[in-house]
Amino acid sequence: GSAVELGCWAEGRPPPLLSWFRGAAVLREEPLATALRLLLPRLQPQEAGNYRCVAENRHGRHNQSLQLHVACEGGSPAPLGSPSALWGPLEPL
Repeated sequence: GSAVELGCWAEGRPPPLLSWFRGAAVLREEPLATALRLLLPRLQPQEAGNYRCVAENRHGRHNQSLQLHVACEGGSPAPLGSPSALWGPLEPL
């Protein structure tokens, strides 16, 4: 039930399209952005999995991924120092 915010950022010329994916599903996209956050307001066990941020423009594509683990109440806590994970930057395009 906790909230988690995932974030990534990238720079490029031309500015990249930033996208968040879970598996093959696009969760959020923002053209011409240098940062893109993904808010997961009330985590449930089924939201655990691989999340990937992709930055792409006409010169190339870079991505970073993370594995999100969700601990149920009464279970052992997830091995994170805080309820949020923010990372970046991606390599310049």
